[in-house]
Amino acid sequence: MRQIHSDAYGALELEESQIYSFEKGILGIPDTHSYALLPMADTPFFILHALEEQISFVLLPAHDAIREYSFQIDEDIIDSLKLNSPEDAAVMLIVNIQQEELFVNLMAPVLLSPLSMKGCQYVIKDQELSMRYPLLTKGEK
Repeated sequence: MRQIHSDAYGALELEESQIYSFEKGILGIPDTHSYALLPMADTPFFILHALEEQISFVLLPAHDAIREYSFQIDEDIIDSLKLNSPEDAAVMLIVNIQQEELFVNLMAPVLLSPLSMKGCQYVIKDQELSMRYPLLTKGEK
């Protein structure tokens, strides 16, 4: 068991099996490569928290956000994540909260390989997808 301190979430306990290597970093943060994926209790959300920095993202599995969401993964990404097939990747969406509304980024999902413990943020270039797809608005349940 390992522990990291988060300014946003306090002390976080994690197992080595929750640590993913992002060889190319995440968009806008290319020099941070190690992140822990932690479930948020009693929700479908996860925290992706950098191990060495105070950087974190809230993630939601794509299937919990939108029904008809599919895209092709490039062969170089399949190879770098060491996937046997594209279906082996866990697809997560970054959640943004703006003025009490939740949005997810459909254009640049986070792909995780539970087998190799590698991840990446993948920019979908062959489709017009929203970077701010509304997930939940104030008053909705």
